[in-house]
Amino acid sequence: MKELTQMSNDLPVQIITNVIATTSREIQPCLLGKDALRQQIKRAKRVFDEEVETQPLNDFKLPDAYSITFSGVPFMKDITDGTERILLFTTNENLKWLQEAKFWIMDGTFTTVPTLFCQLYSSHARAGGNVNSQIIPLVYALMSAKSEELYQRLSQELNELVDGNKLKLNPDFVLTDFEKGLINAVKSEFPTAQSKGCRFHLVEMEIEKSMRGEPAPKKRKEDEDTEVKIQNVIADRGNRSTTDFLRGIADNLSL
Repeated sequence: MKELTQMSNDLPVQIITNVIATTSREIQPCLLGKDALRQQIKRAKRVFDEEVETQPLNDFKLPDAYSITFSGVPFMKDITDGTERILLFTTNENLKWLQEAKFWIMDGTFTTVPTLFCQLYSSHARAGGNVNSQIIPLVYALMSAKSEELYQRLSQELNELVDGNKLKLNPDFVLTDFEKGLINAVKSEFPTAQSKGCRFHLVEMEIEKSMRGEPAPKKRKEDEDTEVKIQNVIADRGNRSTTDFLRGIADNLSL
């Protein structure tokens, strides 16, 4: 059960159910009670997490169970760049959707990242058929730094992956935050794409400055014009195709 706990992201109740279901009737009466099993699972997870977190970055090895999909397909690539590392997660199917998409959204998060890494960066695009398509994350990357060089390496590795699968990435628009290193990397690896800075992140930066007591920037004429454009895009949603609507977002909700 300890091995199953370390290999699984399931909740304790799910692990217990699976263990009971795969245990013979003769052995089941000998199992601990559910409360005791639950505590044992939590303790095993805590010990495993502590062992992982205390490893040096160079010594860290992702367990095989986290490197394959539920159907047994490998979907992780371990990338070393000097003293930095990237764990890149995607599938051939996801790369196909990324190839077809003309509009990408790229963003990072820091709140759910192991301490060995700096951020979890993801690339989102539209996937699915015409009826049930939606924008979902197609590529995840655990990155140990936020440098332009590491963003460049991530983009290069992504292109190498698609080349190996006889695919080609050619987005028309890439929406990111205002991190200069990332913008430069996107422009370098996808030169034909229009790199757009997300207005949400710009406003977030202005709020953070205000909370630090810095004076608020003066409202620009361009901002007032953009606000009008935003309202026009929203009001005209019913008359636009999905592609046109996304293009309107890229043009009007970003700078």
